[in-house]
Amino acid sequence: MRFDGRVVLVTGASRRNGLGRAIAWRFGCEGAKVVVGARPTDSAHFTDEERAVGWEGISSIVSELREHGVDALGLAADVTSSGDVDTLVHTATDTFGHIDFLVCASGAFSRADVVDTSDEDWDRVIRTNLYGTFFCCRAVARHLLQRSSKGAIVNISSRSGKMGDPSTGAYCASKFGVNGLTQSLALELAPHGIRVNAVCPGRFATDLNPDWSLKRAEYGSAGMTQEEALRAVHADAIKAIPLGRVGEVSELASVVTFLCSDEASYLTGQCINVDGGRLTAH
Repeated sequence: MRFDGRVVLVTGASRRNGLGRAIAWRFGCEGAKVVVGARPTDSAHFTDEERAVGWEGISSIVSELREHGVDALGLAADVTSSGDVDTLVHTATDTFGHIDFLVCASGAFSRADVVDTSDEDWDRVIRTNLYGTFFCCRAVARHLLQRSSKGAIVNISSRSGKMGDPSTGAYCASKFGVNGLTQSLALELAPHGIRVNAVCPGRFATDLNPDWSLKRAEYGSAGMTQEEALRAVHADAIKAIPLGRVGEVSELASVVTFLCSDEASYLTGQCINVDGGRLTAH
């Protein structure tokens, strides 16, 4: 796969150990011009690992992309604001002339029983995961239609968008919504040659849940190797995954870039499980 001369916008690309960074990196390696967008993040919200290496969010991602010869642009934007998203898309197109691909990777997570979920937590998760995806899809779809240009959109959904789990009501509701939005938009845009798909990751070794990074650090301090700590943190999921491990972010990035490539030219409206077989086993 090569994307020379083509432009991808990846949202939610600010964490060192995140899906957005891996996706942006894979597109850059394949020759794309990369725009990364994310909400400005105070260093207090970074993990100890990120602070230890001087991680600075999207500016760090852009720097590493440019160091490897990738034409990259980093833009601060809050995907829960339609105005921010419209500005993000306009700035990207003013800089590079057009956008060919959109990957919506912004994500928020909350763990609480529904009866204990606050209005604030519900709004934060729904607005980030569902509203944010809607705002980004709408803005880029308008751009592609105005240019009469074919393109591809990939939304990062979740296994939790296909199967409910206890204590994750807000997250599950948001991701079920993303899958429905993906299918509706795919049907609307298909006559224009614009493809829309979603990927539904299972458990991946990211920092989406802040507890994971804290536990990993605790296990490391107790003398565990990185691999041992990873397996200990995710033991609850691993026992339900047929492949017997959590996913690597590079594995998800490979699926996303495939869905944007010409090799996937007959795929649209799909919500593809990337979960080591967990949903199949269920």
